[in-house]
Amino acid sequence: MRTYAKKQLRLRKTVIVSAVISFLYANSFPSNLSNPAVLVPPARLSVGASYDLDGYTITNRAVPAMMNRIQARLSYSPFSFVNFGIDAGASQMEVAGDTTPADTFGIFHGGYAFSGGGHIKLGTPFFFNNLVCGIGIFQGTVFSSQNNSGTTYGGTDACGGLGLQFHVPSFGYVTVGSQVYLIMGKTTDFSGKQGTYSNVNNVRGWLAIDYFPPALPSSKNLFYLSFEMSVSPKARFNARAPVQEIGFSVSIGSITPRLYGQESSEEWQP
Repeated sequence: MRTYAKKQLRLRKTVIVSAVISFLYANSFPSNLSNPAVLVPPARLSVGASYDLDGYTITNRAVPAMMNRIQARLSYSPFSFVNFGIDAGASQMEVAGDTTPADTFGIFHGGYAFSGGGHIKLGTPFFFNNLVCGIGIFQGTVFSSQNNSGTTYGGTDACGGLGLQFHVPSFGYVTVGSQVYLIMGKTTDFSGKQGTYSNVNNVRGWLAIDYFPPALPSSKNLFYLSFEMSVSPKARFNARAPVQEIGFSVSIGSITPRLYGQESSEEWQP
């Protein structure tokens, strides 16, 4: 009993320390769906960098897990109603320990490894005096994270968000809606034994805020800061994983002026 209690105490300390480190990174660097969430006008490029911290519940035993993701995004706008592009960076996973009647799974602390994929944004024209539009953002990536013993958590994840986007003149955009997130994961332990996993809860509420500071006189590009938050109905904080079923992300980037064609008489002003 004493040995089990010591293991539980050590597990809790490790998870808490990992979560604190993740929060520190989140507060110092740069999203998942929004980078930015607003549709960029035609013939422009947006380039951004993002940081995303998400807590999930995986496997049918509801094991808490956290993913840190740092990535760059390049997005192109051929038309006013669609943007698409690529995402590339690195992901890292933390998985809490778990004990079943048949086996014991130790805590997993993985390192950063390549993560990459693509995204597409679709939107309606703005209505109500150009203040509201409908928006949909969809993204898919492959990811992997391996610890020192050779155990790997990886796979493919897909996320889609639908919502209403509100234009706040002289500030930016606020998007409110819901998102569906699915992990199709695969694990390989140090002995080569493989398994699969997925997230238990797939639906979350979604909030994204895009802030555009005043344009610099010396630059034709528009700069932005984006904050994103997603919360599941099962969200909670506990000792095993302080961040569970909650996601936060921050991104920073810039949008080019029109690259070709004739500029309209009135330049785009977020």
